[in-house]
Amino acid sequence: MADSFLAGGPNPALLLVSDSESETVRIGESIGLALRTGDTVLLSGDLGAGKTRLVHGMANAIESPIPARSPTFVIVNEYPGRIRLSHCDLYRLGSVDEVEELALDERLHDGALVVEWPEIGANALPEDVLFLKLDNGEHDDQRLISFTPTGPSSAGLLGRSAAVYEALDATAGLNIPSATEQSTN
Repeated sequence: MADSFLAGGPNPALLLVSDSESETVRIGESIGLALRTGDTVLLSGDLGAGKTRLVHGMANAIESPIPARSPTFVIVNEYPGRIRLSHCDLYRLGSVDEVEELALDERLHDGALVVEWPEIGANALPEDVLFLKLDNGEHDDQRLISFTPTGPSSAGLLGRSAAVYEALDATAGLNIPSATEQSTN
């Protein structure tokens, strides 16, 4: 299951470089726009690596009225929107048994799940996940984000996310006139 990926498993399928917090949020938005009910995303990285910034982008993309925040002290935050996104932080949990008590797989019946610090509960997490590893880059704001799918559903999520990211990247910085501006020209 996710154990092998957390222990350094196969090479990632995609590597993105983020040079700022806003780029990390945009990468999260790409994932959020691609999320479907039943999808699971695992986020691994040091404290301050940008995991919650990615979730902030996902929550924006599902049009949640609740801004993402770190669930370190509440364990699970829920963001309603186009789909329900459950955001879980396992940092304060001490065992797989505690993770199993959360019944995270039940949240996949009517939403998607994103888990920070999955190393703590790898055996209690779904098998088909999109695993993201965030590493520090060459400067303070740079992050190297590797994407590794563990099954067909997560491979589909990766493909959809990459397509959305490419489309967002192609339009980044463009001044696209609104319909009103176009009709006056």
